[in-house]
Amino acid sequence: MTNAVPKSYDIDNNENDIPHVKFEDPDVTMMLDTAEEQPAFENGTSAPSENFQAEDQDDESKENVFINKDNIRHFPHDKEVFSCVWNPVTDKLATGSGDSTIRIWDMVDTSKEPIVLKHATCSGNDKKLDITALDWSPNGEFLASGCLNGSTKIFKNTGELLHTFKIHGAPIFALKFNCKGQYLVTGGMSPSVVVIDLQTAQQFQDYKFNPGNLMEATMDIHWQNEKTFAACSNNTVIYVCRLGLEKPIKYFKGHEREVNVLRWDRSGTYLASGSEDRTARIWSLKSEECLHTLQGHLGSVEVVRWMPPKHKEQKFTLATASQDSTVRLWNAKTGECLQNYNRHTCAVLSICFSPCGRFLASGSVDRTFKIWGVKDGMLVNNYQGGGVISDVCWNSTGNKIAASSEDTNVIMIELTSESGNS
Repeated sequence: MTNAVPKSYDIDNNENDIPHVKFEDPDVTMMLDTAEEQPAFENGTSAPSENFQAEDQDDESKENVFINKDNIRHFPHDKEVFSCVWNPVTDKLATGSGDSTIRIWDMVDTSKEPIVLKHATCSGNDKKLDITALDWSPNGEFLASGCLNGSTKIFKNTGELLHTFKIHGAPIFALKFNCKGQYLVTGGMSPSVVVIDLQTAQQFQDYKFNPGNLMEATMDIHWQNEKTFAACSNNTVIYVCRLGLEKPIKYFKGHEREVNVLRWDRSGTYLASGSEDRTARIWSLKSEECLHTLQGHLGSVEVVRWMPPKHKEQKFTLATASQDSTVRLWNAKTGECLQNYNRHTCAVLSICFSPCGRFLASGSVDRTFKIWGVKDGMLVNNYQGGGVISDVCWNSTGNKIAASSEDTNVIMIELTSESGNS
């Protein structure tokens, strides 16, 4: 998921006006208009059709994918929706909103009412607390959430509240279960990164990288394996930590401005990071210096995601999304830019590969989310929403895609194909 407390983008939300978006990067001041109205679902650049058919050019798989407009559904919150994340085992979708609730939707039987999980505990301002982070445990049994007031909650997938932790005392920006679901690491607008032992429901470890700097914030966290994770901060440094050790085992330095996001590839070999300095970088624990600096974006790099390694040549392929309105595809081993997806008109806030690795979805401040063909870079489909699209995600089987929107809606699209899989 994306950071659920995004940077302000200076958007005029009057539905009768054209949205104007101004990049925050002081070195890049751009005003972009989205004046042209687009159909709600658009097949590439042509007029909308009842079904869309996309053919993969790979001879190994010429499976056709169809999107029917009748399979587009909207599910409402009471306020803007920041994040959405699929259960890794079932077709349950968790969504976090500015209405202080998490909702768990059954996307097999969409007629069911959602399970509503409330973060607000008292009257007053607490009722308006944003849900800032969500993550499912790997077995799909538990859901962790972070909130603007610094609280972390653990729920069962049935909605039962198990634990509430008030450790940070400041907004949570990131939280993540390790690969076995034994530990949860959390970080946010405080100088601490805290690991919680879920078997004892107690704080296991508290990392204070710069205890004297009260303005340091943890922007993102990602596990390499069950005992090692990386955390990035607004002070340009990336810390790699191992459970049980007091100090980080590695400090990655090289970014010139705040580091927004990071992700380990599935093998744990490479770490990708994206920064306000307009670059993404590739790191390895075997090297003191970054292996590659990926240059080409004209704005802050907001998201990095690795392609699922279905084929050997895809093993180290990385996608990056930027405030410059583009998404780029890279060979992380060589640093070569493979594709530049440039049909958005405003900052791109979220990207996600389909499980098969053939498609890439992107969500933007321009109120659209788009589906791209990875191999040829072609725009497969475009959805025009009613607000900023802050998060997009595919389910584990690849036959459903969801997006969260500023207009209070969760959008879910069911995909079909000749063989029954996307």
